[in-house]
Amino acid sequence: MSGENPNSRANKTGLCVSGALLSFALVVALVPLPFSPPFPSAAKIPDWATDTAPVRRPKPEPVYSWSAFAYHCSDCHRIIPPPSGESIRTPVQHSEIVLAHGINTRCLNCHHPVSRDAFVNDEGGEIPWNQPQLVCAKCHGPVYRDWQHGSHGRTNGYWDKTRGPQSRRKCIECHDPHQPPFPPMKPAPAPHTLRMGQKSTVEHAESDNPLRLSRKAGRGAVGVSEEEP
Repeated sequence: MSGENPNSRANKTGLCVSGALLSFALVVALVPLPFSPPFPSAAKIPDWATDTAPVRRPKPEPVYSWSAFAYHCSDCHRIIPPPSGESIRTPVQHSEIVLAHGINTRCLNCHHPVSRDAFVNDEGGEIPWNQPQLVCAKCHGPVYRDWQHGSHGRTNGYWDKTRGPQSRRKCIECHDPHQPPFPPMKPAPAPHTLRMGQKSTVEHAESDNPLRLSRKAGRGAVGVSEEEP
């Protein structure tokens, strides 16, 4: 029988295992194995895509600035009579304004004919300058309703009002009231997920999509989309 001590044999085994693990750790640390993630690297989100500032910054008061001077609208319009009837008059003093608001070609459809520091409602009453959304609601009722419920327009702050304040941005903080159509915007980069895959993949319309009803042959069936083979 061998006279080797069992404790000595266990110590040798432990040293061998420890040495092997240490060697493996050194190899992994010094010569890392190449790794290719199955998804593309995340695109950098531009600052404008997460900027919470409004697109436009309308004046908080009915003030017109010219050179180094500033006047309230009523300062001049109290001595300038409004146009009579439904006549359309090109603004001479406000040459910087280009009115492209569809069939709304009359300034007094929105501006009060007497109190130029206010807007006008359908009954001829005044709408405060800081409530322009009430002017838009005169013609854009469904959009105004959607804006009230949060499905149109922009909300800043917290969705959960218990965590902080929430504010709805007004119409003219996005739309130019004289030219309301919103200019084209470059979309922010889309998210990258394993499910969506690479951007270079074939579009759904060009692949076998189980959610699309199609047929390779035959014509004339109702309610079935036709795809070319």
